[in-house]
Amino acid sequence: MMGREAALAALTAVNLVLLPGIGLRQVLPAKAQDGAGILRGSGLEIVDREGRLRSSISIQPAAAGEAETVLFRLIPENGQPSVKISASVTSAGLSFVGGDDKSYIIIEAEGSESQLKMMELDGREKLVAP
Repeated sequence: MMGREAALAALTAVNLVLLPGIGLRQVLPAKAQDGAGILRGSGLEIVDREGRLRSSISIQPAAAGEAETVLFRLIPENGQPSVKISASVTSAGLSFVGGDDKSYIIIEAEGSESQLKMMELDGREKLVAP
């Protein structure tokens, strides 16, 4: 009987030593590893507390004669992207869309050509090119 009590006491002592270490791992915040960390993936989506997509970085595959494109979007709570930045081997662009989805500004460079296009809510359009 004495051997059983000694074994239980030893087991209890081991548990008491291990328990604080395990508990602290759960309570203390995670720390970044030393050195330069890298986040790798083929896309990134940021969602708000309700699970709505608010920002994304994605790679659009090449299709229909268009080059592969990297696309960054900022999206307000209505779900309509308001800011887009895109880049490919052949072109790059930046667009800002108003809350009405009918007024916008597009800055685009494609090949050796560039332009600025502005559209107003009433349909007035202005195109600026060198």
